[in-house]
Amino acid sequence: MFFNNWHYRFIGFFLIPCLGLIAQDRELVIEQNHIGKIEIVEYVSMFSEVGSERDTDLIPPKTDEWLLLDNSLLSGGSAKTYWFKMKIKNDAQNQYLVIEDGSIDYLDVYFVKDSKFIRHIALGDLRSFKEREVKVPDFVYLLPQDSFDCFIRIENNVDFKTSLFVSSFHYVIERFQHSNLLWGAYLGILFVLIVYNFFIYLSTNEKAILWYVFYLFFLILSTSGLKGFAFQYLWQDKAYINFFLPSFTSMCLILIILFVCSLLQIRKYEHKAFIVLKGFIALYILTILLNFIEFTQVWLIIQLSSALLSVYLFVLAFKIHFKGQPIAKYFLLTWSLHLILIVLFVLQVKGYISYNSFLSNGLFFGSAIEATLLSLVVGYKIRMLRVQKEAAEEREITKQEEQRSFLVEQAHEIKNPIHLAASYVGVLARNLGYYNDLLAHYKQLGKEGVDVEKKREEIEKFEDSIKIELVKKELLDGVNSVEMAFNRIKDIANNYNLDPELNQSTDVNKCIRDTLLIFRKESLDTIEIIEELGEIPEISSYKGKLNQVIINLIKNAIEAIKEKPVLKNEFIFISTRFQSEKLIIRIKDTGVGMSEELKGKVFNKFYTTKAGGTGLGLGVCKKIIENHKGCIHIESEIGKGTEFILELPRN
Repeated sequence: MFFNNWHYRFIGFFLIPCLGLIAQDRELVIEQNHIGKIEIVEYVSMFSEVGSERDTDLIPPKTDEWLLLDNSLLSGGSAKTYWFKMKIKNDAQNQYLVIEDGSIDYLDVYFVKDSKFIRHIALGDLRSFKEREVKVPDFVYLLPQDSFDCFIRIENNVDFKTSLFVSSFHYVIERFQHSNLLWGAYLGILFVLIVYNFFIYLSTNEKAILWYVFYLFFLILSTSGLKGFAFQYLWQDKAYINFFLPSFTSMCLILIILFVCSLLQIRKYEHKAFIVLKGFIALYILTILLNFIEFTQVWLIIQLSSALLSVYLFVLAFKIHFKGQPIAKYFLLTWSLHLILIVLFVLQVKGYISYNSFLSNGLFFGSAIEATLLSLVVGYKIRMLRVQKEAAEEREITKQEEQRSFLVEQAHEIKNPIHLAASYVGVLARNLGYYNDLLAHYKQLGKEGVDVEKKREEIEKFEDSIKIELVKKELLDGVNSVEMAFNRIKDIANNYNLDPELNQSTDVNKCIRDTLLIFRKESLDTIEIIEELGEIPEISSYKGKLNQVIINLIKNAIEAIKEKPVLKNEFIFISTRFQSEKLIIRIKDTGVGMSEELKGKVFNKFYTTKAGGTGLGLGVCKKIIENHKGCIHIESEIGKGTEFILELPRN
């Protein structure tokens, strides 16, 4: 146990002379002209005790438990008070004792000679920074120029491991400048990444980047706090803030989880893992609350859980990579470095690998490399988003172009039945006029004073003059043609919808005949249309879609024939037959034909050889036939014509 302050004068005379009998310490001798650094751990003995109350004016009681250190470091764990002692003979001026760790909670150093205190310095992260003799993150003490015993008392809430050495003032300043330069570069990199990614977030509104920016901010606070730079430059008079450094680290871990969830789309690819990560977030929120109620084991919880989290995120990214998320591969490369540094740092703290300055600072400088690489991953994410956006815009443009072209095609198709109906309007109007005149003659038969026989002769003469039988036929054909035209318009309207209920039984021969009726006037006198329609069953098809295919193919055949400079004995041959449970439709023309190269391109979207063409007609035909689970072939020879062969299943 420790004693109260007023006991010290009395006990010191009896206690201190006995300390030399407890352990045979070697004496460190510092030569008069010493410049540089001396490692002194081999001169150090250690003693630890549990549950001691903090009393800065006392040194440990007489005990036989002092042991020479068996390694090159001062090290210890939480929940204990550690004492270290050494004998020093200093013949040089401006020599300093340096404890290379800026994150020890309470650190007291005593210089004692002949049972009397020479000096006592009480420092630590939970004490004011302004009390330090040398204003640097490490703990630096000016050594008396004399022979004396040095006692070091350490209390810390987490495991610590630090080197101890003596150096000249010149070496201290040089080391401090070097450290400042490195940390300036470290903070500069992180601040540049924050500003750069914040502006990217403003332009993209991508949530992953926002989480990454906040992560970098708390990473700066956490690492600067742990290395003592934040204490030196930000809150020298507020040592209590150092007690909340675990909360800064917890915020870093929460933000890296949110960043990874958004970056790798965890909810989409691994929903159960997303629930596990929410559990980690809840744990770190709990550590923040525990930190505020001064729970001393917070660091232990954070260290254990963060190691587990790092491994879990690595495995999770590995799984998502194999599910086809390309950015997971780049995250894996970055996180692998992070995981390796954590493992090496923990192994060093636990004493499984030897201490060195690279590993001591590796976790912190590794975080700068990790942050930079994560920024590259974010850059790749932005590039992916840009590519996806461009692809979406391209798809939208293509869709709009297809819709425009589709509307143009449909408008053109609507013209055909309208033209057919319009061509009979004049005939119907003329013949209806004849019928009206004939009806007027018949009405006169019932009037008084009209010679019936004479009137009948007039009616017969009138019927002969108008060719009544031809009028009847033209009226019937006209009505049928108008009805057919409106039915075709109705079918074209159905092309805007491919609902399953519109899939119905279709008479292909009737479709062909109706289509030919529309095109007979366009075929001109120089093009003969030959039909050879066999006995075929009805097939299941989308209403109006097959009509569209037949119209396009016949239209192309007519245009191919009209491209010839001289038209002679031109024809379009159309046949149907049923073979091997397939309906075969052949449409052959005597047009200009096409080359092998052209045959390979005609079905490509937007490819056309016609001035003002859309390049959608044959592509649409192929798509319609494929939607009916059929196929379409071309046989063609330049100068001799082209034949389209359609094969459609019955059902």
